[in-house]
Amino acid sequence: MTTRTRCSWPIKAGGVQTVGDSGAFQLGAQFLKTWCQNSQIVYIVSSQKEPHGLIFQDMGFTVYEHTFWDSAHLCLDPNMLLDVVEHAPHGCIFVIGSIGNCRLTSIQWTQLMTLMKSKEIFPFFDIPYQGLSTGDLEEDAIFLQYFVSQGFEFFCSQSLSKNFGIYDEGVGTLVVVALNNQLLLRVLSQLTNFARALWLNPPTTGARIITSVLCNPAMQGEWRQSLEGVVENIMMTKEKVKEKLRLLGTPGSWDHITEQKGTHSYLGLNLELLWDSCGSPEMLTLPTIHNSPWARGEQDGTTLGSEMPWLSPAQQVEYLISKKHIYIPKNGRINFTCINSYNIDYITASINEAVCFTKDSEK
Repeated sequence: MTTRTRCSWPIKAGGVQTVGDSGAFQLGAQFLKTWCQNSQIVYIVSSQKEPHGLIFQDMGFTVYEHTFWDSAHLCLDPNMLLDVVEHAPHGCIFVIGSIGNCRLTSIQWTQLMTLMKSKEIFPFFDIPYQGLSTGDLEEDAIFLQYFVSQGFEFFCSQSLSKNFGIYDEGVGTLVVVALNNQLLLRVLSQLTNFARALWLNPPTTGARIITSVLCNPAMQGEWRQSLEGVVENIMMTKEKVKEKLRLLGTPGSWDHITEQKGTHSYLGLNLELLWDSCGSPEMLTLPTIHNSPWARGEQDGTTLGSEMPWLSPAQQVEYLISKKHIYIPKNGRINFTCINSYNIDYITASINEAVCFTKDSEK
């Protein structure tokens, strides 16, 4: 996490290494449960309900889900986020993830921070994909600077496994921002004690890899360039998916896919369910394409294109999961890094089937 903002008041930041971002939430939740007993209500976006919301629930917090995805207009709506904060109770904990993709104006940023400060809401940020939204590490975390400049104290969960390509190593940090060095040292001391009880020492292999990259200017420069390349490939994949859906004649506009930044995008399926996410892990996993009956167009002994039962709108994602073995959460948020030249035709054809059968059922 980087910051360019220079503040006149003493602001201090530190961190504790964790076992991935889930470990950071575990550590932060335990600290807040112990030392902030007046804040027992947590607001979290629906797509993060598992596992992060469950961590707070296990700690005894009351967890409320919310979303700022506008299913009617197929976009992230800052006003929905502001409305949730406005109606949130005084002193609650607000988990904020993917806020950089919400495109808040300067006025809306001011409104958000004013509301949170007046209600003494504690921000708990989540940055699981820094550098993989825009390709710029600083740009992806720029919203933290706004809160720092306004004198907020906060926690920030940060995963380093994904943007360094070492997903199975589970490297994360819990960043602490405090108003003075004395308070920071006290918080870090408590977090260290909690960490000893949870895992004593986190794995070192991934941390050493990351350290070797960040401490070598040439390697760090190459890594930053690779992030830009990954983002370009993700956007290219989104463009290909949108174009293939257009060529298939899939009903509706699919511009919202390419308008969303980052590794994940909402497909816009199951419009009535976008408010009621199941919060399952946001990964897209696929069946073996080669020699698969699905790839050959066979479906339980029938051929794709033959007579099939109609689907209601609420069954679109369920159809993809149970019939096509494309596993995504019920909110239709899909991981585009898992789409490649070998499976893109299968995936787009499956999406087209789900949408078209739904449209037929509405006639």
